[in-house]
Amino acid sequence: MSIERYSIVGITLSTIIIILLLYLLKKRKISGNLFTRWFIIGFSILIISVVPAILTLLPMFLGTKVLMSAVTLAFFIVLILSLFYLDYRLNELENNIMKLVANISVDKYDVYKKNERTRNE
Repeated sequence: MSIERYSIVGITLSTIIIILLLYLLKKRKISGNLFTRWFIIGFSILIISVVPAILTLLPMFLGTKVLMSAVTLAFFIVLILSLFYLDYRLNELENNIMKLVANISVDKYDVYKKNERTRNE
């Protein structure tokens, strides 16, 4: 079994991704969710680089006749799912901002009332 040049590049890239992820996770620079997502990507690159015949199963699984169409469709599905996930996270962050703004305004009002009481005394 000979290893092609693109396989060596893929194995190197996936190894770098996985080592970097483990380092960042150890230093607590990334969350577990982000680690999981990028680990799956790195592991997928490794598997495809080591066993490129797996890509021939992709058109059969997605129901296309050409590998490039299957790869394009698979990445389009991933892109759409990522878009929905980012939209969900954005909405979650907007809700957190609104809660923080409400808390800050209540705290400012409390400080204002406290200062007003001390002036009247």
